[in-house]
Amino acid sequence: MNPQIRNPMERMYRRTFYYNFENEPILYGRRYTWLCYEVKIKKDPSKLPWDTGVFPGQVRPKFQSNRRYELSSWECRKHHPLPLLLSHVYFQPQYHPEMYFLSWFCGNQLPAYKHFQITWFVSWNPCPDCVAKVTEFLAEHRNVTLTISAARLYYYWGKDWRRALCRLHQAGARVKIMDDEEFAYCWENCVYNGGQPFMPWDKFDDNYAFLHLKLKEILRNPMEAMYPHTFYFHFKNLRKAYGRNETWLCFAVEIIKQRSTVPWKTGVFRNQVDPETHCHAERCFLSWFRGNTLSPKKNYQVTWYTSWSPCPECAGEVAEFLATHSNVKLTIYTARLYYFWRTHYQQGLRSLSEEGASVEIMGYEDFEYCWEKFVYNGNKPFKPWKGINTNFQFLERRLWKILQ
Repeated sequence: MNPQIRNPMERMYRRTFYYNFENEPILYGRRYTWLCYEVKIKKDPSKLPWDTGVFPGQVRPKFQSNRRYELSSWECRKHHPLPLLLSHVYFQPQYHPEMYFLSWFCGNQLPAYKHFQITWFVSWNPCPDCVAKVTEFLAEHRNVTLTISAARLYYYWGKDWRRALCRLHQAGARVKIMDDEEFAYCWENCVYNGGQPFMPWDKFDDNYAFLHLKLKEILRNPMEAMYPHTFYFHFKNLRKAYGRNETWLCFAVEIIKQRSTVPWKTGVFRNQVDPETHCHAERCFLSWFRGNTLSPKKNYQVTWYTSWSPCPECAGEVAEFLATHSNVKLTIYTARLYYFWRTHYQQGLRSLSEEGASVEIMGYEDFEYCWEKFVYNGNKPFKPWKGINTNFQFLERRLWKILQ
């Protein structure tokens, strides 16, 4: 994340914008990513952008001595949709515009007490290596929120690229497809437009609809695991957990045989933050579970480990699901109880219990299990926090009173 700091361009030319930001799902020859950005300061009374600009894709050639280099890794795929053979040049990720932006932004020595809202409008979504740096940046800068609006999805059928999109979402970035209003915004603020209005191209709306559904499908699938800082922040069983406004859900699904259970699927869901598809983690799981060949001829044991207990609406939907699927058994281990002093939240938990779900508080062994099974832990052991056992006992008593 430390290329030579480079100042952004103010705007791009019209032909550059139309060529690089065309939202055709599959395009050949668009070798570089272009990034238009807007930075706002949250709660700024003026509501004006703090800064806007453009970072173009950069190429810094590195020469190879008398041999042909096959561009089969992501470095080449970022720039060429088809594998190529070049005689002496390949492209390095540190010169992608995402890295230039982060270097420029961090080099401005911005005050930590201000909260920044960053929006990127990119011609291609970030490559996996850029995603790794972006997620690291977001983990280190809790005062920054990031929205990434992409004109196109790069290699959306590739496993690594799909996983990278999920990791951006997991890290707290909002990922979406550029719509007509965002194209018009970029045209007005990032293009030397000569006073001309933005003119959509043929099949503009069809392309958007296809990419929007494709991204929705990718983000609908569960993540493999979460990062350590995410686990420690969201699963800590504090009695007063301020600032933890979303639920994370780790799950294990087993198929019940006559005398044993067979592991089937595991993964992690978090709340969907897209306002259009605002969906709590529990609903994300149910949507995925129903759509993954849930068979009435098989019996399933589903286990959840959640950072918060379900809200009344989710509890009601899960209870209804269990009532209509007698072949599914559900056990919920929760790190914390959400608004446990409110009557309708208590009733939601009781409705789950009445439909056969087992609701329990996560103890030390459950946290350790999640750390080992659902966290990129780097083979490091789970480190309990102060008060983990006393908080467990407090929450267990509260839950027992609610369910009686």
